[in-house]
Amino acid sequence: MTNERTAAPAATTEGRESVLRVENLMAAYPGSPPVIESLDLDVRAGSFVCIVGPSGCGKTTLLRSVAGLMPRAAGSVEVCGRTVQGPARELAVVFQEYTRSLLPWATVAANVRLPLRYQSLARSEIDARVEEALRAVGLWEARDKRPWQLSGGMQQRVAIARALAYRPTVLIMDEPFASVDAQTRSDLEDLLLEVWARHDMTVVLVTHDIDEAVYLADEIVVLSTSPTRVLETRQVGLARPRDQIATKAEPEFAEHRAEVFERLKVVRAGSVPTVD
Repeated sequence: MTNERTAAPAATTEGRESVLRVENLMAAYPGSPPVIESLDLDVRAGSFVCIVGPSGCGKTTLLRSVAGLMPRAAGSVEVCGRTVQGPARELAVVFQEYTRSLLPWATVAANVRLPLRYQSLARSEIDARVEEALRAVGLWEARDKRPWQLSGGMQQRVAIARALAYRPTVLIMDEPFASVDAQTRSDLEDLLLEVWARHDMTVVLVTHDIDEAVYLADEIVVLSTSPTRVLETRQVGLARPRDQIATKAEPEFAEHRAEVFERLKVVRAGSVPTVD
């Protein structure tokens, strides 16, 4: 019996231009040694990149630096060829603590509409974007509810819908599914892959979950301990579209998972070989 999913070719971004480029990045907090040092990262347009690394290595600091939410000590960050000096219009960020980013007194639709109020858009265009984003995440019928009336997974869908309505070139996500149960996490992973493919966005996602990284990504970036640098960028050639059962049963999935796990184990042990 032929499996059409596995017969499909793996997604490729070969030949596409870089949409996000980080060069020689250094980031530090006042009075503390550098959290990130001499870090380079190149993300191609339309790709799905997952970042993994040991706890406390500076993954969130990296995302905040890339998004222009904290100053850089050195180095440069470019999005669409323009230097990031502060929050960039081409970027949208979905944080791990999504409940803090939602206004509890506002409806679901109002929460999604919030960032669009600061763009030069007609009311009809804003309404259309809000409806499209909420339908994409399956929450159109809940548009008049408040966040506190929703489950954790549904609240995270609201945060994702808000980012989609903004229509960023690059969507940055900081462990977006860490606080939900396993089944909801799987559902949200598949939802994210669906909307990523539909809108041809570039996604950069930080996760502690190796299975999640292998399942979602075109590329997995492995970080060192602090001060953080990139140790390895691994290409994931699994066919798309992916399936929670069939994809994870493939030998190639197991190979990627084992090799990334072993790499992180060596990192945590402090015996990482020097890289140029």
